[in-house]
Amino acid sequence: YKNQKKFLELNEQKKTAELTALRNQLNPHFLFNTLNNLYSLTLDKSDKAPEVIERLSDILDYILYRCTDNYVPIQKEIELIENYLTLEKIRYGKRVSIKFEHLADKDVKIAPLLLLTFVENAFKHGVCQELGQAKIEISLTLKNADIIFSTFNSKPNNVAEIQQENEEHLGIKNIKKQLKLLYPNSYDLQISEKGNSFSVILKLKAK
Repeated sequence: YKNQKKFLELNEQKKTAELTALRNQLNPHFLFNTLNNLYSLTLDKSDKAPEVIERLSDILDYILYRCTDNYVPIQKEIELIENYLTLEKIRYGKRVSIKFEHLADKDVKIAPLLLLTFVENAFKHGVCQELGQAKIEISLTLKNADIIFSTFNSKPNNVAEIQQENEEHLGIKNIKKQLKLLYPNSYDLQISEKGNSFSVILKLKAK
């Protein structure tokens, strides 16, 4: 019994250490992108810079101090996404049309920072190289005991994307590892890429 208990404790410690390492891979990437945005605004002496600093402060406070547990209230993740979207709206202006619909029970919990990676990817691959107006649609709903999250982004047709067949973005690989650790046999992730669009549907068992 003691050996089994010790084994379970060690296994849990390993899981926690692995999750921490995965989240540490994600955070610097997000911070780097946001600081680049702020740097551009300050160079232009934009009046929007103070709002960016305030939103960034809220985001960092959440990432560094408010999401240390394996599962957090889903409302906190909604606020994180809204703060991120505000920053991107300031950055891209009329270059992107953004729609975010959400309906969630405040008592439901979800693993932190999972959804943000998909939102980041939507901007990275749908807006950055778009010469016209890009479109991003995000939805977060509850159905029975499931959390259903989806993203859709248009893709620029003026830029040829060069990508190796076996190459997968680091952020998505990271998320898949976290899903296996936190939602074993209780999640479904579908990623669809077409000529002019990219979409994600993630279904999780609510905590």
